[in-house]
Amino acid sequence: MKILKDRFLQISYVVLTLIWLAIAAGFIGYAFGFYAHFDIQSFLADRAGNLLLYGIGALAALTGLYFFRKLVISYRLLLTFVHESELGDIHISHNAVKELTSEILKKNFNLSSFRTTLSQSTDGVHIEVRAKVGSNSDIGELGEEVQEILRHKIQEKTGLTVGRVDFYTRGVKSSEEEDTSSPEDEEPEEIKLEGDNDGN
Repeated sequence: MKILKDRFLQISYVVLTLIWLAIAAGFIGYAFGFYAHFDIQSFLADRAGNLLLYGIGALAALTGLYFFRKLVISYRLLLTFVHESELGDIHISHNAVKELTSEILKKNFNLSSFRTTLSQSTDGVHIEVRAKVGSNSDIGELGEEVQEILRHKIQEKTGLTVGRVDFYTRGVKSSEEEDTSSPEDEEPEEIKLEGDNDGN
């Protein structure tokens, strides 16, 4: 079935290519005066001319839809991280990795206010964590633990390679804030889709 589909697509591409080349050659030839004796206005007003215009419009619409479909597919791929296995590729959505990251930060570090940014770089998933930490926290030690745990846990759960984990302190909570803080994030988490961040 797949072979027939591929063959049909190949034939369609060839036919569409020839049609568009013929149309382009006709317009270019007319522009250069190769068909000076041909009255294009009367031809387009005729039934055959109308059919030609409808055909060109339909071909243009199909071509536009084809490239729009390609755009949608490429955008969906952008929204996923890809884990290559022996049997094929496994696509894991950014939202799934984001939710896993949030659970790790809440359960392992009891963080209640943080934002995460996920992006793809050449060495794997790049994670940025911006958190508000407790006043009694050793920020340097906490940051190293966040880096180590996230790198290990996400690779263990998803198979994805984590290239970088950057930890930023947004602020320090007072003792009163720590006592009254809710387990939910104070601000909604977000995912920032970027390209390769190695150059940053």
